[in-house]
Amino acid sequence: MENSQSTARNRLVFCVEDTRHEIDADLVLAVVRASHLTRVPNGPQALKGIANFKGRPVPVVSMSFILNGFDRSSINDGKMIVYDHGQIIGLLVDEVLRLSSDDSATPVLALHEILEMQFKSSRRASDFRLDRISRNTEIAVPAETTALLSFRASGQLYGLPLEHVREVVALGDAISAFPGAGQAVVGVVAIRDISLPLISLASLMGLETNDLNNSRVIVVANGADLIGLVVDEIDVIHRLAKEHIDPVPAVLQRGRGEGQIEAVGRISNEGLLIAILSPEKLFADHSVTHAVSQTPGARGMEKTLAFQPTEQFLIFQLGDENYGLPVGAVDEVLRLPEEITRLPGAPEFVLGVANVRGKAVPMIDQRRRFDAPASLGSKKARAIIVTMSALQVGFVVDGVSEVKAIPTSALSSTPELSAEQDSVFDRIAHLESDGSMILLIDPRQLLSQTETDLMAALAIGKSGGD
Repeated sequence: MENSQSTARNRLVFCVEDTRHEIDADLVLAVVRASHLTRVPNGPQALKGIANFKGRPVPVVSMSFILNGFDRSSINDGKMIVYDHGQIIGLLVDEVLRLSSDDSATPVLALHEILEMQFKSSRRASDFRLDRISRNTEIAVPAETTALLSFRASGQLYGLPLEHVREVVALGDAISAFPGAGQAVVGVVAIRDISLPLISLASLMGLETNDLNNSRVIVVANGADLIGLVVDEIDVIHRLAKEHIDPVPAVLQRGRGEGQIEAVGRISNEGLLIAILSPEKLFADHSVTHAVSQTPGARGMEKTLAFQPTEQFLIFQLGDENYGLPVGAVDEVLRLPEEITRLPGAPEFVLGVANVRGKAVPMIDQRRRFDAPASLGSKKARAIIVTMSALQVGFVVDGVSEVKAIPTSALSSTPELSAEQDSVFDRIAHLESDGSMILLIDPRQLLSQTETDLMAALAIGKSGGD
C-alpha cells in the first residue's frame, strides 16, 4: 500500500470534445485563460498561434487537433495549460476539470513524441540562435540615393530623410495642453515615459488643419532634440537617386512655412513631386524651439535613450495580423503598381512583374505565401521593395502602418516552431502598450534560394522581352 502511494502521480484532468483526458501534472506550470494569439503563417497544423505568458512568447497547440485530428477549439472559450516540453508550450483545451491521482480519465500517451512530430523541432545550439539575433540585417542598396519617408498634410505630399525619423506612431488621446504655446503646437504626449512636444505640420506650413482623428505622429530627431510632427497620413518610403532631387526654386522660399523645404524630389515612376523638409530648418522655427525648450525630456533625449537602445522596424499588415521587417532591409515602399504584367507558368504567389524606375521587379503576393485572406483591391495595399542577392523583389502586403522603434530589451528569439518558420521569423517583439506581440521577419529568408533564382530568371526574361 505504501509503495503504491509513493508511485502514484498527480494528473491534470481536462476536457476536449466532451471527452476527459489527463496528463502528468508535474509538467504543468500553470493553467490560464486563453488570450489573444499571434497567428504563425504556414505553421504546423496543430499550432494555433503564439501567446504572451508572463512576457514570454509561448506557442499554443490545439489538443483537439492532437487528439482527434481536427480542430474545433475556441480561443475565447478555452483554457491554456502551460506545459513543460523542454520549451514551454501552451495546450489549448475546452476546460480544465481538476487534479486527480486516480484513473478516471484517458491518459494522453507519448505527448512529447506527438508534439515533436507536429513541430518537427530541431534543437539548435544557443550560440547559433544568438548569432542570428545579433547579426546586422541591413542589406546593401544602390549608392547615391536618399531614403525618404513620405506623408501628407492637408493633401500636400512631404518627405523627411529616413535617417532623421525615429519612429511613427498613432496619435492617441493622452495629449496634455501646452499653455502659452504657438498655434502650431498641438500639446505634449508621453512616448515610452518621455515627454514629447507635438507640432502640427499643416499649421507650421500655413495650411488648413484637419481633424486630428486618425493622425500620425512622426518622431523627428535633430541632433539630441526630438519633436513629434503631426501629419494626416503616412504615404510610403521612397529612395530617390541624387539626380532626382532638385534645389527649391527661390520663388517658393517666400511664403509662410516654405523655408522648411530643403529640396524637391521627382518620383519618376509616378510623375509626382515631393517637398523634402529640412530637419534643421524645422527645429529652427521659433514655435518649435520654444516647445522643445519648455518640454522636459525633448532636449537631450538621445542621452536618455542611450540607456534603452532600440531597433527600427517597418510594421505591415496581412489580414488581421501585424508583422515587422527591419527598416535597414527595406529599399522603399510603393503603392501597389497599377500595371503588373502577368507571367504564364509562374508560381501562384507571383503576381507578375512591374516596372519600378526602369527595372523589371517581380511582385510577390505575400498574403498568399502567409496564407492570409486575399484583398488585392485594397487602396492601402503596398509593395515593400527589398534587395535579395542583388535582385530587387516587391512583397505585396495589405498595408504599412508605421515605423516603430522597439527597445532591444523587448526583443526575443521565436519559440521553436518548425524548420521553415524558424528561418522566416527569427525574433518576436513584445509591445508593452497592450501586451501583444509582433513576429519579426529575417529579410534574408523571405525567399528560398530556389525562389530567388526563379525571381531573377523572371526579371531577366521580362527585361529581355522588353
